[in-house]
Amino acid sequence: MKNSAPKNINDILQNSTLTRIVEKANVINDLNQKVQKILPESFRGLYRVANLVDNQLIINVQSATVRQGLILQQARLLEQIQADLPEVIRLEFKVNPSFK
Repeated sequence: MKNSAPKNINDILQNSTLTRIVEKANVINDLNQKVQKILPESFRGLYRVANLVDNQLIINVQSATVRQGLILQQARLLEQIQADLPEVIRLEFKVNPSFK
């Protein structure tokens, strides 16, 4: 039987996949809260930040109508978002029918 030294649980958790997932979820949640303050109030509750990948902010929307409304304002919205989040260079709106 192999004698192994005890391991610190904090070291194990710090390098775990679960920790990385939780950290990513916290970042996305923070982004969502910032974006909720920036995007038009008339659209509140109809979208949520899904991800930030390669400086592209991916936003899930409830319907094609909401998507089209946001696309029409995309240039102004991107400018407003970049004032707070300069790393974002592109917005992508995706229809997610299961989003309620």
